Amino acid sequence: MTSETIISNKYTPTAVILQLAAFMFIISACVGGGAPPTGGSDSAAATPAADPEEVLVEIDFDEYVVLMDPVVPSGPVTLKLANKGFEEHNLLFVVVESDSTVWETERRLSPGERRTVMLELAPGRYRAVCDFAGHEDRGMFTEFLVEETTPDESGSEL
Repeated sequence: MTSETIISNKYTPTAVILQLAAFMFIISACVGGGAPPTGGSDSAAATPAADPEEVLVEIDFDEYVVLMDPVVPSGPVTLKLANKGFEEHNLLFVVVESDSTVWETERRLSPGERRTVMLELAPGRYRAVCDFAGHEDRGMFTEFLVEETTPDESGSEL
């Protein structure tokens, strides 16, 4: 085998293209060029920047727990739901005093799914429950308080 044959086999157009592609991939990773965000109407990545006065309530699901702040302000809120578990989950809000459901997800959240939902909450004590496939019986619920917001002396809301 001659040196000319070795060079021509080593640097074929396909090999050169693959090497350039690998080089560009490495360079783009070093300078912060990441993958483009994935789309989707319920995706948190597709949510526009939050208004400074917007109330965000983050709720995470995992097996078998609902994680959220224990106190939420009344009025319009944006729920940021995230299923961090490996099973499907849903969510419903139940008024503790009357045991009546006042809101629930339209469909279950798949593992890894994120969803943004806007709703209005009246003051009171609520229970957030995942009642899919016996999850509530396994302890997948939490209680939270919705407190009425009142302006303080400076005119801003507490």
